[in-house]
Amino acid sequence: MLRTNGWKLLSLWVVVLGGAAFVLFLVPAQSDFRGALLNSSILAAGAATISLPLGALLAILITRFDLPGRSIAAACMGVLLFLPLYVQLSGWDAAFGKLGWYSLSHGSLAMPLLAGMRGAIFVHGIAAVPWVALLVGIGLSQVDPTQEEAALLVAPPPVVLWRITLPQALPSIIAALIWTTVSTTSEMTVTNIYLINPSQWTYTERFYMRLASAEVGGATMAVLPGALALAIVVVIALSIVARLSSRRRLAMPSRPVTFSTGRGRPVLTGLLWLIVIVLLGIPAASLISKAGFVVRHEGGTRIAAWSAAVCFREVASAPVRFSREFLGTAAVAFGAATIAVIAGSLLAWQARRGGWRSWPAILFVALGLAIPGPLVGAALIQLLNHDLPPAIQLADGTSKSWLLLLYDNTPLAPIVAQAVRALPLATMLLWHSFATLGDDVLAAAALDGCTPRQVFWRVALPQRWRAILAAWIVAFAVAAGDLAWAHLVTPPGLDLLQRRVFGLVHSGVEEQVAAISLVNILVYALLATLVMWLLQRLKPSRSPLRSLPVQS
Repeated sequence: MLRTNGWKLLSLWVVVLGGAAFVLFLVPAQSDFRGALLNSSILAAGAATISLPLGALLAILITRFDLPGRSIAAACMGVLLFLPLYVQLSGWDAAFGKLGWYSLSHGSLAMPLLAGMRGAIFVHGIAAVPWVALLVGIGLSQVDPTQEEAALLVAPPPVVLWRITLPQALPSIIAALIWTTVSTTSEMTVTNIYLINPSQWTYTERFYMRLASAEVGGATMAVLPGALALAIVVVIALSIVARLSSRRRLAMPSRPVTFSTGRGRPVLTGLLWLIVIVLLGIPAASLISKAGFVVRHEGGTRIAAWSAAVCFREVASAPVRFSREFLGTAAVAFGAATIAVIAGSLLAWQARRGGWRSWPAILFVALGLAIPGPLVGAALIQLLNHDLPPAIQLADGTSKSWLLLLYDNTPLAPIVAQAVRALPLATMLLWHSFATLGDDVLAAAALDGCTPRQVFWRVALPQRWRAILAAWIVAFAVAAGDLAWAHLVTPPGLDLLQRRVFGLVHSGVEEQVAAISLVNILVYALLATLVMWLLQRLKPSRSPLRSLPVQS
């Protein structure tokens, strides 16, 4: 029954997507925005086609099969998960872009492999793979192990995986599809590089260009129909997820079922590491090649070469050269992640039971996912850029409105913008985690005299602290690497790394971009290793109610 209902709801989601695309195309908007909506749909569909199969396959191989080095493969996915989009863009462009090593040696500079809509789809699809693997992996870790163990007695692992495991992970698969769709359509880092032709601009790119031309009102009115239509799609999809999640509230198993690989162990191991090497190895090697690229003059001939000393010097000097950008980005991301997790925890806790209680979370998530980043920036400008009394005396003898002081002299605006960006994903992760808490455990705590607030603090948080920590790290990664949301509201004196790299990419300073990207890879590799080391050694918090039976 679960499998039948799950795939029926998935079919309903596909129908909703098709209907929404048709509605978006018929939205009464200006002709350029109608074409931009169609371009956004093509970009999202292409990225999802790449990311969903690869990400789901990686999640299955890492979480459900005891393959050699799967912990290292998970750490590599963690590095890719944390990497900002501009780093992945730089890595793949250094390989197959206009001046990439493949284009320079085998391809065509006029027609590189990564160009136009094709290049944007590929980079967005590859960048979304680790996110899909994370979301699907979380869903797989919360599947009822008793059903899988019973099914393994009468069916082989592939059948159990297809008929029992994946249908129960369907909410996470749908969440991964939602995240891929909206993160692709609302970003402008990749599209601003590859979609040079105005006829290929997405609706986020079109809105940003209109906004840059001081057409704030016209740009906002033109982009709102598409954003509202996308919000409706997200609301319907999240209601499907809420319905699926409310059908079962299982306690999170401490050790998921591991399937036997049998004779296919070498094939599955090779497939796992082939995907990991392609996703991480090719862009990293390309960045190393670009950072150490030199041109030697021998007589009147210029010869392209690579120097390890030059590569090391560029990478070693990047943290010092861009220290202000690194510190500013970390400060903004820390504040944004903290706000997003606090707000997401409150929304997810209310939404865990489904029904009308889930609608605030659905609405906040839908709006956060559907509204383009530049539109959020424009809204914050309209909200904060006002000369309201009282005025505050400054050290230089001048006075300034308290609101303008917050807007111009503090990182408040980019923190709020990045928190809006990170809130939807943090809420969805915590929502699904809180929904798996046993009702009997929570009811027993209430019967013991705990208030709803005490139940949350004394029962839910101790059992789900790992999920909260994971949500904070994910929110930090999103906030640290996003460009579209904070680009318009970054105050003078605050330097963000993504803005600096964005300018360097347009200026063609490739060796500095490669060096910064390599530093990011090293930092996030260390962070991913530390997080995995801590999560593997920290024991689950003991709760006096853990021995109580949970609803199955």
